[in-house]
Amino acid sequence: MQCTFAMGTRVLAALAVLFPTVGARPPAPTPSVQQLGESIRNRFVRAARDCGAALPFVPAVTVDSTKTIDVHYSNDDRTVHFTDWANLNEDSRAAITAWADKGTLGLSPEGMYREMFNSFIAPHELGHYLQDVAKRWKGMSGWDAELEANRIGIAFWSLQPGAEGKVEARVENITRFLDDIPSPVLAGDTAEAFFNRNYAAFSRGEAGPLNAMNYSWFQALMFKTALRERGDHTFCQLVALNRAT
Repeated sequence: MQCTFAMGTRVLAALAVLFPTVGARPPAPTPSVQQLGESIRNRFVRAARDCGAALPFVPAVTVDSTKTIDVHYSNDDRTVHFTDWANLNEDSRAAITAWADKGTLGLSPEGMYREMFNSFIAPHELGHYLQDVAKRWKGMSGWDAELEANRIGIAFWSLQPGAEGKVEARVENITRFLDDIPSPVLAGDTAEAFFNRNYAAFSRGEAGPLNAMNYSWFQALMFKTALRERGDHTFCQLVALNRAT
Protein backbone atom coordinates (compact mmCIF):
# COMPACT_ATOMS: atom_id res chain seq x y z
CA MET A 1 0.00 0.00 0.00
CA GLN A 2 2.79 2.42 0.78
CA CYS A 3 4.44 1.82 -2.62
CA THR A 4 1.14 2.24 -4.44
CA PHE A 5 0.42 5.48 -2.61
CA ALA A 6 3.92 6.81 -3.25
CA MET A 7 3.75 5.96 -6.95
CA GLY A 8 0.31 7.48 -7.21
CA THR A 9 1.61 10.65 -5.62
CA ARG A 10 4.48 10.88 -8.10
CA VAL A 11 2.12 10.32 -11.03
CA LEU A 12 -0.23 13.04 -9.80
CA ALA A 13 2.69 15.40 -9.30
CA ALA A 14 3.90 14.77 -12.86
CA LEU A 15 0.42 15.31 -14.26
CA ALA A 16 0.14 18.54 -12.32
CA VAL A 17 3.29 19.80 -14.03
CA LEU A 18 2.20 18.71 -17.49
CA PHE A 19 -1.45 19.72 -17.14
CA PRO A 20 -1.59 22.29 -14.33
CA THR A 21 -5.25 23.16 -14.93
CA VAL A 22 -6.56 19.58 -14.90
CA GLY A 23 -8.35 18.94 -11.64
CA ALA A 24 -6.78 22.03 -10.10
CA ARG A 25 -8.71 24.63 -8.20
CA PRO A 26 -7.09 28.04 -7.79
CA PRO A 27 -6.51 28.96 -4.14
CA ALA A 28 -8.95 31.40 -2.62
CA PRO A 29 -7.50 34.91 -2.50
CA THR A 30 -6.33 36.02 0.94
CA PRO A 31 -8.67 38.73 2.21
CA SER A 32 -7.16 42.12 2.90
CA VAL A 33 -7.04 43.38 6.48
CA GLN A 34 -9.92 45.72 5.62
CA GLN A 35 -12.01 42.84 4.25
CA LEU A 36 -11.22 40.62 7.23
CA GLY A 37 -12.08 43.35 9.72
CA GLU A 38 -15.35 44.17 7.98
CA SER A 39 -16.31 40.49 7.81
CA ILE A 40 -15.80 40.05 11.55
CA ARG A 41 -17.57 43.36 12.29
CA ASN A 42 -20.55 42.37 10.14
CA ARG A 43 -20.88 38.94 11.74
CA PHE A 44 -20.52 40.42 15.22
CA VAL A 45 -23.22 43.04 14.65
CA ARG A 46 -25.53 40.43 13.12
CA ALA A 47 -25.00 38.09 16.09
CA ALA A 48 -25.64 40.92 18.56
CA ARG A 49 -28.86 41.87 16.78
CA ASP A 50 -29.91 38.22 16.79
CA CYS A 51 -29.60 38.47 20.57
CA GLY A 52 -32.05 41.38 20.53
CA ALA A 53 -29.56 44.26 20.67
CA ALA A 54 -30.81 47.62 19.39
CA LEU A 55 -27.51 49.10 18.25
CA PRO A 56 -27.60 52.87 17.66
CA PHE A 57 -24.69 52.73 15.19
CA VAL A 58 -22.38 50.26 13.51
CA PRO A 59 -18.67 50.95 14.04
CA ALA A 60 -16.49 51.69 11.05
CA VAL A 61 -13.38 49.66 10.24
CA THR A 62 -10.14 51.26 9.11
CA VAL A 63 -6.56 50.13 8.50
CA ASP A 64 -4.04 52.67 9.71
CA SER A 65 -0.56 53.09 8.24
CA THR A 66 0.98 52.75 11.70
CA LYS A 67 4.34 50.96 11.72
CA THR A 68 3.89 49.43 15.18
CA ILE A 69 1.51 46.74 16.40
CA ASP A 70 -1.89 48.19 17.19
CA VAL A 71 -5.56 47.29 17.15
CA HIS A 72 -8.14 49.22 19.12
CA TYR A 73 -11.67 50.55 19.21
CA SER A 74 -11.94 54.33 19.52
CA ASN A 75 -15.11 55.84 20.91
CA ASP A 76 -13.98 59.19 19.52
CA ASP A 77 -14.49 58.16 15.90
CA ARG A 78 -16.54 55.00 16.56
CA THR A 79 -14.07 52.94 14.60
CA VAL A 80 -12.13 49.71 15.02
CA HIS A 81 -8.56 50.45 13.97
CA PHE A 82 -6.24 47.79 12.55
CA THR A 83 -2.67 47.79 11.28
CA ASP A 84 -1.24 45.71 8.44
CA TRP A 85 1.79 43.41 8.62
CA ALA A 86 3.05 45.01 5.40
CA ASN A 87 3.54 48.34 7.21
CA LEU A 88 5.22 47.08 10.39
CA ASN A 89 8.76 48.15 11.28
CA GLU A 90 11.59 45.68 11.88
CA ASP A 91 11.23 45.65 15.68
CA SER A 92 7.53 44.82 15.47
CA ARG A 93 8.15 42.08 12.91
CA ALA A 94 10.92 40.62 15.07
CA ALA A 95 8.58 40.48 18.07
CA ILE A 96 5.90 38.68 16.08
CA THR A 97 8.48 36.30 14.59
CA ALA A 98 9.54 35.25 18.10
CA TRP A 99 5.86 34.86 18.98
CA ALA A 100 5.19 32.69 15.92
CA ASP A 101 8.16 30.45 16.75
CA LYS A 102 6.42 29.48 20.01
CA GLY A 103 2.94 29.19 18.46
CA THR A 104 1.14 25.88 18.27
CA LEU A 105 -0.61 26.27 14.90
CA GLY A 106 2.51 26.35 12.74
CA LEU A 107 1.82 29.85 11.41
CA SER A 108 4.35 32.07 9.68
CA PRO A 109 5.11 35.40 11.37
CA GLU A 110 2.69 37.16 9.04
CA GLY A 111 0.13 34.42 9.61
CA MET A 112 0.50 34.79 13.37
CA TYR A 113 0.07 38.54 13.11
CA ARG A 114 -3.09 38.18 11.04
CA GLU A 115 -4.45 35.53 13.41
CA MET A 116 -3.81 37.58 16.52
CA PHE A 117 -4.13 41.23 15.58
CA ASN A 118 -6.35 41.15 12.49
CA SER A 119 -8.70 38.36 13.61
CA PHE A 120 -8.75 37.01 17.17
CA ILE A 121 -8.62 40.40 18.89
CA ALA A 122 -11.28 42.00 16.66
CA PRO A 123 -14.37 40.89 18.64
CA HIS A 124 -12.58 41.91 21.85
CA GLU A 125 -12.45 45.45 20.45
CA LEU A 126 -16.06 45.13 19.36
CA GLY A 127 -16.77 44.23 22.97
CA HIS A 128 -15.52 47.72 23.86
CA TYR A 129 -17.91 49.03 21.20
CA LEU A 130 -20.80 47.34 23.05
CA GLN A 131 -19.56 48.84 26.33
CA ASP A 132 -19.48 52.22 24.57
CA VAL A 133 -23.07 52.06 23.28
CA ALA A 134 -24.19 51.01 26.76
CA LYS A 135 -22.29 53.99 28.24
CA ARG A 136 -20.54 51.61 30.64
CA TRP A 137 -16.98 51.73 29.30
CA LYS A 138 -15.80 54.96 30.96
CA GLY A 139 -17.22 53.91 34.32
CA MET A 140 -15.54 50.49 34.38
CA SER A 141 -12.16 49.71 35.86
CA GLY A 142 -9.50 48.74 33.34
CA TRP A 143 -9.53 45.17 34.60
CA ASP A 144 -13.31 44.79 34.37
CA ALA A 145 -13.50 46.39 30.92
CA GLU A 146 -10.71 44.24 29.48
CA LEU A 147 -11.82 40.97 31.05
CA GLU A 148 -15.39 41.50 29.87
CA ALA A 149 -14.17 42.35 26.35
CA ASN A 150 -12.24 39.08 26.35
CA ARG A 151 -15.34 37.21 27.50
CA ILE A 152 -17.26 38.78 24.62
CA GLY A 153 -14.53 37.84 22.15
CA ILE A 154 -14.35 34.22 23.34
CA ALA A 155 -18.16 33.93 23.34
CA PHE A 156 -18.37 35.31 19.80
CA TRP A 157 -15.71 33.00 18.40
CA SER A 158 -17.36 30.04 20.11
CA LEU A 159 -20.39 30.64 17.86
CA GLN A 160 -18.37 30.46 14.65
CA PRO A 161 -18.04 27.28 12.56
CA GLY A 162 -14.83 25.59 11.53
CA ALA A 163 -11.35 26.61 12.63
CA GLU A 164 -12.50 30.02 13.87
CA GLY A 165 -14.66 28.37 16.51
CA LYS A 166 -11.82 26.24 17.94
CA VAL A 167 -11.12 28.74 20.67
CA GLU A 168 -9.11 26.36 22.86
CA ALA A 169 -6.53 25.84 20.09
CA ARG A 170 -6.48 29.52 19.20
CA VAL A 171 -5.91 30.65 22.78
CA GLU A 172 -3.18 28.05 23.25
CA ASN A 173 -1.45 29.23 20.07
CA ILE A 174 -1.47 32.83 21.22
CA THR A 175 -0.58 32.34 24.88
CA ARG A 176 2.20 29.74 24.61
CA PHE A 177 4.79 32.49 24.02
CA LEU A 178 3.49 34.55 26.94
CA ASP A 179 3.78 31.59 29.32
CA ASP A 180 7.55 32.21 29.31
CA ILE A 181 7.18 35.80 30.47
CA PRO A 182 7.51 36.19 34.26
CA SER A 183 4.56 37.63 36.12
CA PRO A 184 4.92 41.38 36.63
CA VAL A 185 2.82 41.12 39.82
CA LEU A 186 4.96 41.25 42.94
CA ALA A 187 4.32 39.25 46.09
CA GLY A 188 1.59 40.79 48.20
CA ASP A 189 -0.11 42.39 45.21
CA THR A 190 -2.88 41.04 42.97
CA ALA A 191 -3.07 41.01 39.20
CA GLU A 192 -6.27 43.05 39.26
CA ALA A 193 -4.90 45.71 41.61
CA PHE A 194 -1.63 46.05 39.67
CA PHE A 195 -3.45 46.33 36.38
CA ASN A 196 -5.97 48.90 37.59
CA ARG A 197 -3.26 50.98 39.25
CA ASN A 198 -1.27 51.31 36.04
CA TYR A 199 -3.86 50.98 33.27
CA ALA A 200 -4.65 54.67 32.81
CA ALA A 201 -0.99 55.65 32.38
CA PHE A 202 -0.43 52.79 29.93
CA SER A 203 -3.51 53.84 27.91
CA ARG A 204 -2.07 57.35 27.64
CA GLY A 205 1.20 55.94 26.30
CA GLU A 206 3.21 56.84 29.39
CA ALA A 207 6.19 54.79 30.57
CA GLY A 208 5.56 52.82 33.73
CA PRO A 209 5.30 49.39 35.33
CA LEU A 210 2.66 48.36 32.79
CA ASN A 211 4.43 48.14 29.43
CA ALA A 212 3.59 46.52 26.10
CA MET A 213 5.09 43.15 27.00
CA ASN A 214 3.52 42.66 30.40
CA TYR A 215 0.26 44.14 29.10
CA SER A 216 0.24 41.17 26.72
CA TRP A 217 0.89 38.92 29.72
CA PHE A 218 -2.26 40.29 31.40
CA GLN A 219 -4.28 39.85 28.21
CA ALA A 220 -3.13 36.22 28.03
CA LEU A 221 -4.26 35.76 31.63
CA MET A 222 -7.65 37.20 30.70
CA PHE A 223 -7.92 35.04 27.55
CA LYS A 224 -7.44 31.96 29.68
CA THR A 225 -9.87 33.18 32.34
CA ALA A 226 -12.54 33.98 29.75
CA LEU A 227 -12.00 30.59 28.10
CA ARG A 228 -12.24 28.74 31.41
CA GLU A 229 -15.44 30.60 32.37
CA ARG A 230 -17.12 30.73 28.97
CA GLY A 231 -19.97 28.48 30.12
CA ASP A 232 -20.94 31.21 32.59
CA HIS A 233 -20.97 34.04 30.03
CA THR A 234 -22.81 33.36 26.78
CA PHE A 235 -22.67 35.87 23.95
CA CYS A 236 -26.32 36.86 24.34
CA GLN A 237 -25.90 37.34 28.10
CA LEU A 238 -22.97 39.65 27.51
CA VAL A 239 -24.88 41.54 24.82
CA ALA A 240 -27.83 41.97 27.19
CA LEU A 241 -25.45 43.34 29.84
CA ASN A 242 -24.45 46.03 27.34
CA ARG A 243 -27.84 47.27 26.19
CA ALA A 244 -27.75 50.64 24.46
CA THR A 245 -28.91 53.54 26.60
